[in-house]
Amino acid sequence: MEDLTHTPNSTNKSNTTNKGSSPVTWSIRGVERDTRLVIEKAAERAGKTIGQYVNEDIRGLVQSQLVQSQTPAAPIDIQNQIDQLTRMVETLTNRMPEPGKKSFWKRLFE
Repeated sequence: MEDLTHTPNSTNKSNTTNKGSSPVTWSIRGVERDTRLVIEKAAERAGKTIGQYVNEDIRGLVQSQLVQSQTPAAPIDIQNQIDQLTRMVETLTNRMPEPGKKSFWKRLFE
């Protein structure tokens, strides 16, 4: 499984410069103001700085999404889909008239 906790160029001292333990400045172009305001509010509600919130909460969310998208369907999920399709086919089959049996409309107009 792919390690999603570090980028290829990261070290154990992620988010720090080589000169010390101060955080690296990072600017994200194209982020809408409303998005930043929502993240600020969520960070404040969680009692964290924006940096802490991004490092912990958003990173965890994105990592779980990446792991989920790489996970193949479980056999039980596949079986559930097969069962659902089988029920659909059976329902359609039950709606079809039996051979030799005339429908109401055919009996009425013949």
